[in-house]
Amino acid sequence: MVLVLIVAVCICVEGKKWRHYTNLHDHSKVFAHYRANNVVTAPPFQYFTQKLTHFDGQDQRTWAQRYVINGTFWNGKGPVFFMINGEGPLDALSVVAYQYCIWAKEFNALMISLEHRFYGESQPFGNLSTENLKYLSAEQALADAANFRQFIADKYNAHTNQFITFGGSYAGELSGWMRLKYPHLIDASVASSGPVLAEVDFYQYLEVVQNSLAYYGGSQCVANIASATQRIQALTTSASGLASLANLFDTCAPISQKDIPNFMQTLAGNFMEVVQYNLEVPGYNASQLCAVMNNPAQDPLTNYVAVWNQFSGGECVDVSYDDMVKELQDTSLASGEDGGRQWIYQTCVEFGYYQTTTSSKQPFGNLFGISTQTVLCKDVYGFNFSPPVNWTNTEYGSINPKGSNTLWVNGLIDPWHALGVLEAPAGAPYSVLVINGTAHCADMDPPRAGSPATLAPAQEVIRQQLVSWISKYNNAKL
Repeated sequence: MVLVLIVAVCICVEGKKWRHYTNLHDHSKVFAHYRANNVVTAPPFQYFTQKLTHFDGQDQRTWAQRYVINGTFWNGKGPVFFMINGEGPLDALSVVAYQYCIWAKEFNALMISLEHRFYGESQPFGNLSTENLKYLSAEQALADAANFRQFIADKYNAHTNQFITFGGSYAGELSGWMRLKYPHLIDASVASSGPVLAEVDFYQYLEVVQNSLAYYGGSQCVANIASATQRIQALTTSASGLASLANLFDTCAPISQKDIPNFMQTLAGNFMEVVQYNLEVPGYNASQLCAVMNNPAQDPLTNYVAVWNQFSGGECVDVSYDDMVKELQDTSLASGEDGGRQWIYQTCVEFGYYQTTTSSKQPFGNLFGISTQTVLCKDVYGFNFSPPVNWTNTEYGSINPKGSNTLWVNGLIDPWHALGVLEAPAGAPYSVLVINGTAHCADMDPPRAGSPATLAPAQEVIRQQLVSWISKYNNAKL
């Protein structure tokens, strides 16, 4: 089923395939590919005593936060590379498999990564009640990272060593914001695919999906998607039509009127997922998807169903809105393993980011608008208000942040780039790198066969920026 944001995290519950599109970025695909093709030894997890809240001196409660360290290349003098973790479980390969780990060898860097509070095993409480989730925010997460940074400096006698943060997607925001908020602790940051503009109605997402599909499959691909969508939407207007759609797309239960927005976003989600992660790991890519949609031997709707079957794997898909809400209302830690309840909460109270069909410049119809998205906050958590994005943008600076020594990186195929820092005005204290042909967080992963030709040159730009930062820092110490 579809929640709010795009990343495919599929789990099976009672024989049904539940499709979650909750987080901004799914590193597990890259790590799974890495494990399957490389002999690696991941370092063990460790735990750090963290404060429950950094903004209430009367509250002295603590909890155990998970982290991982790779000191393979550390010589005591190099920088500390701090990989910020985001809205999902920490993987020990975060300090082994990324592109920055290759650079760590060159610079004799210590690599560290800290799990985000309320995700994975870093749980301050025994459940995910709404009352407990009030301690889940970007502000608290940044303070966690600052406190952890001080712990590492003490542990490794690294008080005079340079600290450089990395991160992608939501964690890319956090990486850039660490330099903004804690410039006395973080010397520089690389921020990949960070959607720093908090926006309730993220209508631009599907506009970029359309442009990216046209880039790889031509205007005919977009036209065929639009044609199929029109036929599907026409069928949603009657009980018999909904029954036909349930049969055509093998939903786990009949589709009700209440389920239509969720159903339509689930259908679009297949295209959204492919575009967002295009060419990052082996598998279905935008060119192949458009080849199916452009098959002249079949009509567009038949081709659309063929795309659907590529993703469903022969299993039914639950598109029930009520089932989705019920699952998100489950406050057990086991139910929150994929991060859905936690991240949706953050979108409700900080970011918005709701991908909608508000714009007419996209081929996915008009049946999942903003009202069908924001109601989820009320139905799951009891909030009867729109996400306070104006304050989030005020707090961090939106697309015009003032943090120096920060490199904001985005790929033009990535739908999230529409909310990113894409320009550096004259005199800006930060730098910008926009990569043609790459998708979400592609610059974080080592190039492989099939990677866009623009990826390796862009990563060399990032490397040269690191060379500059590290050289200036070391020269200043002399």
